[in-house]
Amino acid sequence: MTHAPRAGAKPCYLVWDWNGTLLDDVEAAVGALNRMLTKRGAQPITVEHYRRRFGFPVRPFYAELGVDLAKWDWDEICEDFHAFVLEEPQKVREESRPALELAASLGFRQCVLSALRQDKLEAAVDAAGFTRFFERVYGVDNLDGASKLQRGQELTSALGSVRTVFIGDTLHDAEVARALGGGCVLVGCGHQAPDRLAAAGCRVAESLVDAVRIADDLRSREGVGGCLLGLNG
Repeated sequence: MTHAPRAGAKPCYLVWDWNGTLLDDVEAAVGALNRMLTKRGAQPITVEHYRRRFGFPVRPFYAELGVDLAKWDWDEICEDFHAFVLEEPQKVREESRPALELAASLGFRQCVLSALRQDKLEAAVDAAGFTRFFERVYGVDNLDGASKLQRGQELTSALGSVRTVFIGDTLHDAEVARALGGGCVLVGCGHQAPDRLAAAGCRVAESLVDAVRIADDLRSREGVGGCLLGLNG
């Protein structure tokens, strides 16, 4: 669902992250993580600690939390986490639909790029009732939580020579946007604390709707590539 761009607006794709951005799953992730940690003899952590230390790839993060990666099978660790997270309460952010509708009304064409496995991502987007908003939904082919850069390269190649602005909740989203020559807006309500996100040099929005409005401003500038500096909000 995309409306014609408003007068003077330049064609642009808005590339959304899923977990922590459109999906409010931070507490679910911490709950699942703590179950995985306890099972392997490590201490549980708080949401605050998680948001200050979590990052991609997740393997070093798990090691930092005391998981002996030489002892435990990595695939089993990943499978445990994803099984546990399904048992935790998750919900789509209340403002996700209004933000997607606003983006469509502004003439953005929209996609999802996620480090979640493709089948799980498609099922989650469909369950949320958001499939109609997106031209493409790109996830990865594993549960490793390593990177989505390669899939991002495939996505931008499929989109062709068109402006892109990425919206996400982690420094990895900024890294991917920069590597792919896109603009980036980060939101401070997800898996990483806002003060960490500020170090990326991108605008840090207070809400998803605000992020769409910032993205609309970015696409009006010449040379959208990379993160553009600005005040929070």
